[in-house]
Amino acid sequence: MNIHSHPNYSFFRALIIYIVAVLFLFFEMGVQVSPSVMAFELMDSFRLDAAGLGVIAGVYFYSYSLMQLPAGLMFDRLGARTIIPLAILGCAIGAYFFGNTETAFWAAVGRFLMGLGSAFAFTGVLVVAALWFRPHRFALLVGLAQLFAALGAMGGAYPVAVLLELTDWRTIIVGLSIIGAILAVLAWLIIRDHPKKKVASDVFHSPRIKDSLRSVFSNPQSWWIGLYAFASWAPMALFAALWGAPFLKVRFAVSNQLAASSLSFVWLGLAVTSPIIGWLSDKIGKRGILMFICSIVGILSSLIVIYIPNLSFWTSYIWMFLMGSASAGQILSFAVIKDINSPTGIATAIGFNNMAVVLGGAVFQPLVGLILKWNWDGSLLGNTPFYTNYDYAIALVIIPLCYLVCCAVSALCIRETNCKPSY
Repeated sequence: MNIHSHPNYSFFRALIIYIVAVLFLFFEMGVQVSPSVMAFELMDSFRLDAAGLGVIAGVYFYSYSLMQLPAGLMFDRLGARTIIPLAILGCAIGAYFFGNTETAFWAAVGRFLMGLGSAFAFTGVLVVAALWFRPHRFALLVGLAQLFAALGAMGGAYPVAVLLELTDWRTIIVGLSIIGAILAVLAWLIIRDHPKKKVASDVFHSPRIKDSLRSVFSNPQSWWIGLYAFASWAPMALFAALWGAPFLKVRFAVSNQLAASSLSFVWLGLAVTSPIIGWLSDKIGKRGILMFICSIVGILSSLIVIYIPNLSFWTSYIWMFLMGSASAGQILSFAVIKDINSPTGIATAIGFNNMAVVLGGAVFQPLVGLILKWNWDGSLLGNTPFYTNYDYAIALVIIPLCYLVCCAVSALCIRETNCKPSY
């Protein structure tokens, strides 16, 4: 029998394409998070304070956010086969540029390019999942994607902290860019568009663009779901992706490696919980109650790790894990927004929701840096500003407040879909 006619052939082909798309997500999360354990080195290299570092790190999310709606539209029109390899290459070029520049301005440009390419990663995985797999597997596949994203982020934290003991940060970033270039070639060789999904040749003049945007923007539920996505991921973006390691070093008076190891448990919590919560949601046929529970866990764990006095460093691993688990609720926002939108505009809806997710980093990474700068007492560690535990406690109040917003929105505003598509 011809292998192409075998009933499992399509599934295995889909699985391979999905894995390659997930590898892009794994890569871009490592690139995104790496500044969190390089904070001191970056401030020293570019002569920055917390506000300056927050801006350079946040620039990644500016371009990432701006590209989310265009990314969704481009996937709907041009397909994953064209978009994903080019996006990986763009991210790799940005990393190479960032690792070789000598000034803060051009470092920001490098981060901008990295964000531009990375903007297609998560949306690309979800588009592949939506087109190549059956609908009842979608939430699980989103959860698995989040698992590998979290593993990529863990790779950008503790292993990078270890490598920093052996080499300089520039060598590490350039090494990541080379890995990205290899992955771009792999994606070009393997990823294909679904044979039943026709893509338009003109992304900018297709009459369906206006219809896709109108469908998403005119639905009030899209905005409530987006608000939940924004607030649930903001703690990850501002804490796990940038300010967590510096805070933990000061809070517990530990080394950069130990701080990075504790911070890795945020990503581990996200990695473990995401596929479980995706599977459980599909199993019980509910989204909202699980999103609400995640919010409560986030409020409690963040208050404990930031504000409880005399907290043991070794217990921080537990609270880090729970903070990551709390942010796993955001994967269900993608399942809900898929449930309420037409199949012809799925990528646009996913892009809109992912834009809401990453806006948290664009807004709060620089804001936390500014708050730290405003409260700074002038202390220096070498030539670099030193921020106290009190400074961080003031700035990081944003985290429990974000989870509180999630709690209210999931309980009062998001309509339960019972895991059933509206179309």
